[in-house]
Amino acid sequence: MNKIGTRLKAIRKNAGYKQWQISEKLGLAKHSYGSYENDNSIPSISKFIVLAEIFQTTVQFIIIGKEFPADIWSEKVTPFSERLKELRIQNGFTQKEIAKELGVHFSNYQKYENATCEPKLESLIKLADLFDVTLDELMGRNRK
Repeated sequence: MNKIGTRLKAIRKNAGYKQWQISEKLGLAKHSYGSYENDNSIPSISKFIVLAEIFQTTVQFIIIGKEFPADIWSEKVTPFSERLKELRIQNGFTQKEIAKELGVHFSNYQKYENATCEPKLESLIKLADLFDVTLDELMGRNRK
C-alpha cells in the first residue's frame, strides 16, 4: 500500500500529465494532487475512481499494483455506501459481523453504509477480500 504515491507518479508521467493538471481534474487546489504522490495523503473513494478513469486503469492497480483490464468497467458508478450494503447483504453478514471483521466500532461501520464516513484503506482491502471482489467493484465501479 505504501507504493500508491509511486504508482500514481509513474502512471501520471506515462500519461503525460503535470501534477497541477490532475489537481484541476480532481477539483483540488493547484498543488494538492502532489500530496498523493508523496504519500502525505490518500485519495477518497470518489477520487480513486476519478483517477482510475483519468489514467484509464483500475483502482485495484493504483492501490495494490495488481493489473486488471480497465476496459471492462462501465461509466456507471454505484455510490460506495450502497455497494457496501449490497455486498454485505449478498454475503449474509450483519453490520456487527462486518465491524468485528474490520476491527472497528459498530457505529463506525454504520457510518460507512450511511455515507457519513469512509473506511481507511486497510479496511477497504479487507472488505474486498472478505466479499471476494476487486477494489473497483467494492468502490462501486460497475462491469459493462
